Amino acid sequence: MKFTLPVLIVVLSICFSCEKTEEIKPVSNVPSGAVAFNDNDIQFVPYTTESPVFKDQLDNVLTLEFIERKRSEESFAWDQTFFNFSTNTDLKIEMRLRYLQSDVSKKTLAIYMPYFDNSGSLRTNLFEIPIDYTDIELGFFKNLIEFHDTLLINAVEYYNVFEVTELVSTDSNKDGPENFNRLYYNRTKGILQMHVKDGVIWTLQ
Repeated sequence: MKFTLPVLIVVLSICFSCEKTEEIKPVSNVPSGAVAFNDNDIQFVPYTTESPVFKDQLDNVLTLEFIERKRSEESFAWDQTFFNFSTNTDLKIEMRLRYLQSDVSKKTLAIYMPYFDNSGSLRTNLFEIPIDYTDIELGFFKNLIEFHDTLLINAVEYYNVFEVTELVSTDSNKDGPENFNRLYYNRTKGILQMHVKDGVIWTLQ
């Protein structure tokens, strides 16, 4: 009898060691067929805590007041940066690094530009930029973006500039003179210039 307990312990130990443990796999939000965002991709949005300042043709000042930047790591919102308009804090820009919905092999920056339509309703207009500008003139963005190796804006020369028009034309019942219709952007400075339908042009200072 004195050997019963040790023998039982050994037998139970063997039984437990033979059980298969369930392997826990980490959850990934990277879509099938896509490649994860790396640090270089994330730096396509150059802002950390900066609040860039813009002026229009009459020297009126608009500051994009930095709110926050967060790494969501969701397929269509991998990294998000938010700004308030200094002229009206109801107007908020969101810059969202994500995978292109129609082709997840492409990583893009979606910029949601806020405006009030003709009825006074707050809306956003979407501008989207591919991180990789290779063959940009042949693919999805060929009629939406013009890529400039160099471009002079307000007497400043910028390199690798994306001239971006709205992703989808705004319906007339959702439009208004305060809506944006063109952006200029590069990965070094971010937004360089913002064109409004009423003719106002906001230029980075």
